[in-house]
Amino acid sequence: MSPRPLSIHFAWSGSSVGVEAFVVVYPSTSSRSQLRQTLKLGPSGSPLALSRPRALSSLGSPKDYDLTSRIFSDISCGTSCAGVYPVELRLANSQTGVTLAQLILGIPFLPSSTAITTPLGVAPVLRLELPTSSRRVDAALSRFSTSPAAASVTLGGVTETSVTLQKKYADLIGPPSLHQRILSPYASAATSCPISAFSSFIGLGARLHLSGQINGTASKTAVLFQTPTRSTLSVLRQQQIESVVVPDGVLSQLASVLSVSDPAYVRADGLTVLGASGQLSDEFADAVTPLGYQRLVADLAQFYFQAPAQGGRVATMEVNLTSPEQIDAITSILADLKADPLLKTMTVQTAAALPSSQISVSDLSLAPLPRHCEAVAKPVRPQLDRLSAIASADSGSRTGLAGLIGLAQLATSSNALGSDQASSLLKREERALLGEVQLVGSKTITLTSHSVSVPLTLSSRLPFPIRVQLSIRSSEISFPKGSRRSVNLTKGTATVTLPVVVKALGTFAATAVVAAPNGRVLITNTLTVHSTGFSTVGIVLTVGAILVLLSWWVRTARRHHKKTSTE
Repeated sequence: MSPRPLSIHFAWSGSSVGVEAFVVVYPSTSSRSQLRQTLKLGPSGSPLALSRPRALSSLGSPKDYDLTSRIFSDISCGTSCAGVYPVELRLANSQTGVTLAQLILGIPFLPSSTAITTPLGVAPVLRLELPTSSRRVDAALSRFSTSPAAASVTLGGVTETSVTLQKKYADLIGPPSLHQRILSPYASAATSCPISAFSSFIGLGARLHLSGQINGTASKTAVLFQTPTRSTLSVLRQQQIESVVVPDGVLSQLASVLSVSDPAYVRADGLTVLGASGQLSDEFADAVTPLGYQRLVADLAQFYFQAPAQGGRVATMEVNLTSPEQIDAITSILADLKADPLLKTMTVQTAAALPSSQISVSDLSLAPLPRHCEAVAKPVRPQLDRLSAIASADSGSRTGLAGLIGLAQLATSSNALGSDQASSLLKREERALLGEVQLVGSKTITLTSHSVSVPLTLSSRLPFPIRVQLSIRSSEISFPKGSRRSVNLTKGTATVTLPVVVKALGTFAATAVVAAPNGRVLITNTLTVHSTGFSTVGIVLTVGAILVLLSWWVRTARRHHKKTSTE
């Protein structure tokens, strides 16, 4: 940043004989777009300065070289020279001057660190989507939790990551304000439109609620991975979200007033909106390499130099972390960014508290409401039907079902591989849940009277209370008081009785049904019904009555016979 010697470490795989290295400095770039084009296509115009060529043999051991130059010491025009300078590292034949290799870098330059007025705010967002738990993951998260650089963290879900495991990761990250935990739509997949009975269960509000359970309900910040609609902003306010990070396209049309990543207070909804730069996010993800890190710093420095005295500007960027190696690498990158005097790392919460530009929702570039929804794949539809039934039967807080929201969302996404994996896991989880609710007792019922009461016993081992309907279906039985009974069951068993009237004698089948409040059937059991029509006592009384009648008839017949004979 100051006129210290410029040192470049590089590797060269060719022959070092007759090869020399030198650097060329070009005029500073005026914008981030010009810097990006220069790094991609090379600088245009005449060089500003040229260092003295050095033979590779004098720079170090073969393949690894360090080139040091005091080229920036010659630039002594004060603070007006501050900026990002394209610097070309060139290898050439020392005899012919033919260029053998070249590399373009963006080097930030300040005559003195005291020239820095207001450091640029940098708000990194780390999306942790870790598929498995291991000691290496735990150790990496513990190292991150002690990192002094501020960052915001969101715990997303992938198909192998359970809610329990994500909560464990949240505990490892810890509650320090330097590592604010923020909310994001679970599984970070696009909002899908499955069947209407299920859409509310995996809607934005439900996914934010699940994220709150994982990340901690104290968070008032959400991250969206797609351009929101106006209705989405309304849902965020209903969920008491105070700030939201959105793709930079949302604020792009306001570039004449705002920088892409400046905070913007949306008047109509009371939200502080920050745009996450896609370019910075890509560079942040690539910063694990020395060249990638250098390009990230150059872009951030160019952001600063475009308005070095303007406060309240924040460069928001995101990166997805799926392995302990990535966590370790990003932890080191954050520490390096914190040490840069041009930058000030902060959480999204801190960034949203900065002075913001007030705009109305009508000024924002928001996605229109979708006119239609993609059809849900047929193999997924029955699972969503049954899962929506379990959801409607849950009379508690749905904490036991929360982990399935992400699976349902992935199962209905456009990603074929992720959809297949999620569908398989969703089917397994759905079967496991249904296995916890059973009708117990004998499947054979003997009816010894024309009118009796049939008992049905329901058992539940679910970790949440349920409310269901029990019923019997049979064409041979009528129900004078109705064929259904409502059952509220927390855990254990409950027995209900249904008065029935038998229409026929013999053996026939009946069906016991457990249904959710939304009408979806959860369980069906076939019952075998034996209807004798009479009880044992009834048979004894009937036989006794017949014997008495026969005895009376015999006595009467004998008297009549004797009377006839005497006449």
